[in-house]
Amino acid sequence: MIKPILPLHIPHADVAYLARPLSGSAHVTLGWSIPDNGVSPLCAGFTNWDGDESPFKTLDYDEIILVLEGCFGFELEDGQRFVGGPGDTLRISKWTRVRYFGEGAKAFFVITPPAQLNLAERKIYADQTSPE
Repeated sequence: MIKPILPLHIPHADVAYLARPLSGSAHVTLGWSIPDNGVSPLCAGFTNWDGDESPFKTLDYDEIILVLEGCFGFELEDGQRFVGGPGDTLRISKWTRVRYFGEGAKAFFVITPPAQLNLAERKIYADQTSPE
């Protein structure tokens, strides 16, 4: 039997931000508001991004990004850049090779399917969903 997905409210104060892997000394943090818990059909969270240009990676999920503050974007391997400011939405399709960048940015993101999250990210954020 399939369990129903119940409505949920997550106060922003409950979102725990951690340093983003592979961001070096730049100020880049991620906080999952809807983590990969094996139940939700989507994952969602926030990022604060300032001064970092990440290494390229191939996404194994689709991603939607809503820029809340500052400037945030991504670059394709061919050099094409997609940049958003407050209120702008960015979409990246699964299997796209990208790197992210931002200056003074805060963004909200949604990814699917959560079962495909990078194993390193799963390990880093597992503590956020573990019962205390």
